[in-house]
Amino acid sequence: MFSWLPSWKATSVEKLELAERDVLSTVITYNYESRMIDLGDGTCIRTFIFKPSGQPAPQTCPLVMMHGFGATSLSYHKNFGELCADRTVISFDLPGFGRSSRFDFTPDAEAAEGEFVELIERWRVAMEMDQFILLGHSFGAFLACCYGMKHPSHVRHIVLVDPWGFAQGPTPENAEAALMELPDGIRMAAKINKVFTFYPLTPIRAAGPLGLSLLHRTRQDLVHYLGESFVTYLYHCNAQTPSGEVGYYHMQYLYGWAKCPILPRINQLHDSIGLTLIKGSYSWLDNEHTGDHIQLKRPASYLALHTIHAGHHLYAQKNSTFNILVSSMCAIVDEGGDLATSGTDRSEQSTPAAF
Repeated sequence: MFSWLPSWKATSVEKLELAERDVLSTVITYNYESRMIDLGDGTCIRTFIFKPSGQPAPQTCPLVMMHGFGATSLSYHKNFGELCADRTVISFDLPGFGRSSRFDFTPDAEAAEGEFVELIERWRVAMEMDQFILLGHSFGAFLACCYGMKHPSHVRHIVLVDPWGFAQGPTPENAEAALMELPDGIRMAAKINKVFTFYPLTPIRAAGPLGLSLLHRTRQDLVHYLGESFVTYLYHCNAQTPSGEVGYYHMQYLYGWAKCPILPRINQLHDSIGLTLIKGSYSWLDNEHTGDHIQLKRPASYLALHTIHAGHHLYAQKNSTFNILVSSMCAIVDEGGDLATSGTDRSEQSTPAAF
């Protein structure tokens, strides 16, 4: 009876694998290696490795790329080709996201943060990597700093791409006014969350068979920047049982701010680790003064500041500009140009969109 009705759960592990394969076959036009990295207890991290074509492994520092909330390793598919021209580039699905194993995060901000960091460190050990440049977008930038504070000997440089969770959030008295500055969807979710537990991507799962079309309709920006096949893949990633999303939920409040923000503790990051901040000029995240605060707390450390005329997903929206900036920064790191404590690039640079 009612067998003609569509299943309310419009996804599965098999459908996710097929969606990933579709993305790989349609948008990845260069060689890559895909692996499920076993951390030793059955926990696996989906990982992609991109190397220069036709060349032996170069003597350059590898670049590890971490995606943001609700995204995946393949969110950077418009960047891998250029960035791996002269170095190994590695991207992985954060624990609890994409095709990586689901993990039961502790419902406490500091504990969940520590669990993310420890899982990333176990992944590094399994990958047999020593030092690398660590790039993170949004929530991934937050985790990149957390990892760098805990495991500084393995991080050569950190690239912060429109980071989330850096500034101190509003006080309870100022919360309503602060919410008005957030995008409509995030503001609505934050208000609902005051009444009951509401994970950020619950609407996609609650919509059942309508979730895929809902995501395509509401995120036309991602369809435009990353492609229809990618957004379909993104749906199947986030329609699975929430895990990394739950970990993130315990680390945030009002969706726009971290319970344990980075800027008040950025001085815990070892002075030898240089930072590059790349922000979008009209991103919904407010990083206008992030560079100033970092300079104030880390006066002896390298800091390069760049602004791209783009929104939050600047790596996809202005991928050519982004790729040039990141490639240039990686070359500076290879040459040791980010190790000096004087003469560093601390002036804000607005990068022309014509790149």
